[in-house]
Amino acid sequence: GQYIVSQFKSGFMLVDQQSASERILYERYLTALNNQPITTQKVMFPKTLDLPPADALLLRNILDEVNQLGFEIAEFGGNSFVVHGTPADLTGNPSEEALLDKLLAQYKGNQALNLGTRENLARSMARSASIRRGQPLSVREMEDLVDQLFACAVPHSSPSGRKCLIKFDLDDLKKQFEG
Repeated sequence: GQYIVSQFKSGFMLVDQQSASERILYERYLTALNNQPITTQKVMFPKTLDLPPADALLLRNILDEVNQLGFEIAEFGGNSFVVHGTPADLTGNPSEEALLDKLLAQYKGNQALNLGTRENLARSMARSASIRRGQPLSVREMEDLVDQLFACAVPHSSPSGRKCLIKFDLDDLKKQFEG
């Protein structure tokens, strides 16, 4: 539920599933913010969210970018917003409210890093929507995660700098056992 063991020609590697998921999503969201908005899945019943004043102001300021990430959110007046859609590629079906709460909390937490709006939003959304430690994955999901990780521009570390994988060379392992 935390690591994926994957074999390659001269050894094997351990992949941290949460860090790998964050890296994959981060690159996907950064691309979406720069030129290819993510597809939106319309919700059957739009949901009205009432946010605290500070969060409402923050969301109002980044609403265009949030909508490029696959949301369809509109202001409803005061501190209220209506969610008409969420990113189509989200897994685990988190509630709209929970996802936006996580996104806004991550975004506020990243402000001390002095990132630009798009960078901060991509990092925040990736962290909010990533696969969690302990979340069981099927063999197919693990294979897909590893394949997608190696399609990334920077597969070795998450956006926050944590390692996504550790490689173990068979020759080095053999030496360990030979003492």
